[in-house]
Amino acid sequence: MIENEIFYHSQLKRATERTKTGLKYSQGKQGWYRLPLVMLKPLADVFCISGTKYPPFNCLLEFDDAELYDSQMRHTEESQINPLAINEQDNGVYHLAQVAACALIRLHNALHHGGKDGDSNL
Repeated sequence: MIENEIFYHSQLKRATERTKTGLKYSQGKQGWYRLPLVMLKPLADVFCISGTKYPPFNCLLEFDDAELYDSQMRHTEESQINPLAINEQDNGVYHLAQVAACALIRLHNALHHGGKDGDSNL
């Protein structure tokens, strides 16, 4: 066991001497570095205010896609002319952030619940 640790540390030391950085195994893992979190602040506001109206993580439950789509389009209409339009009825969050929230909930719903639609005969 100690011999393996000595070998591992000697390999690690050689690798870090070559690269001047530590080893990190990221192959096949979700990347996040290029996602600027500052862009998600308005979206976080939407999810936080929804927490005052709905139970936590309600957005992960199954929804009728038609209802989510209708909501997305209502907020799209409100933000069509003015991308900074604010929804005063929902604590002043941006309508466009609510469009993004609806889109993400719809995507999650489709991926995890089959995106059941009330108008599936169309």
